[in-house]
Amino acid sequence: MGLAAVALLAACSGGAETVSPTSSQATTSSTTTASTTTTSSTTTTTTATTATPKPAATTRAATPRPSPKPSPKPSPKPKTAPTCAVPSGIRAAQVVLVRSSGSSATVRACRRTSAGYVVDLGPYYGHVGLNGVSWSKREGDLKTPAGTFPLRGGFGARANPGLPQGWFRVDSNDVWVDDSQSSLYNTHQRKPVGGRWTSAENLLNTPAYNYAQVIGYNESRVAGKGSAIFFHVDTGRGTAGCVSLPTSALLAVMRWERSGAVMSIS
Repeated sequence: MGLAAVALLAACSGGAETVSPTSSQATTSSTTTASTTTTSSTTTTTTATTATPKPAATTRAATPRPSPKPSPKPSPKPKTAPTCAVPSGIRAAQVVLVRSSGSSATVRACRRTSAGYVVDLGPYYGHVGLNGVSWSKREGDLKTPAGTFPLRGGFGARANPGLPQGWFRVDSNDVWVDDSQSSLYNTHQRKPVGGRWTSAENLLNTPAYNYAQVIGYNESRVAGKGSAIFFHVDTGRGTAGCVSLPTSALLAVMRWERSGAVMSIS
């Protein structure tokens, strides 16, 4: 081989060696650049991801205002019982007050207090005599006597409902003598008659005398002044001279009474 050929061959070999490192370096540089770019990108992403979050705004719960305390209600005043217009001069602890209009009646049970009489029961509505009330009662006039009278024991076809003044239960032999010529006038008697009277009222009389109480009228038994005046069950019309109330009202008054009670009729 000549010197020129050797030189040319050496030049081709050296060129190859020179180019190869350059290509490798370029690849490495490119890789490094990509790596750097990736790293940079990664770093940027990481930085964005791991950025310190702003603290969330704290919502403060509203402090509830204390509810206003309700004003205390004033204590209710005790109810004052209505007063009773009991006639002056009466001093009984209990008065059954009867006020009439024709044959109709309004009845109140009144109790005496230090301030006067007050209503305990009523008003109740019932009846007096068909011909009203009279201060000059006579036998058979169908009038109820006016005035103030003691309330005595009771009787009836039914058992004692609670009247404290005493009670007798009637049968067909019980009568109240209304013969003003008899010595037994205005008293309770039992048959047989045996010539002791010529006229008497049968006490087994329902419903009027299911429950009845004797009103102490004409207890001196003055002939012709009137007899058999009772406080009994109402039948929806005027009486022969008695005072009447519906059963429930009548029994309420009877159970309210105590010994010494009186009835004032006008």
